Amino acid sequence: MDVLNHQFQWPYDYNSGFQRDFGCVYILVNTNGQLVDVGQTESVNDRLPNHDRKQCWIRNSCPDKQLYVHLNQNEQYRLQLEGAIRNSYAPSCGIR
Repeated sequence: MDVLNHQFQWPYDYNSGFQRDFGCVYILVNTNGQLVDVGQTESVNDRLPNHDRKQCWIRNSCPDKQLYVHLNQNEQYRLQLEGAIRNSYAPSCGIR
């Protein structure tokens, strides 16, 4: 999936975790293809399983296997990309 000219790998189950841990920008997309949330983390396995916005994802018709990730270990890069996506898409979950 391409978002703002950045490739996001897909689809993953946000409840399952990953065999290896990594830093990434992540997006959640609902069943209509709308971007519901965006975030960034240095540890995908620490952040996603108990995410504080998970109930918002469910309320916005985002099933378990609608997580997309863009891997990157540089925190500044991740923060900038997260902000650009949030500003462009105004996702319904999270603070804009």
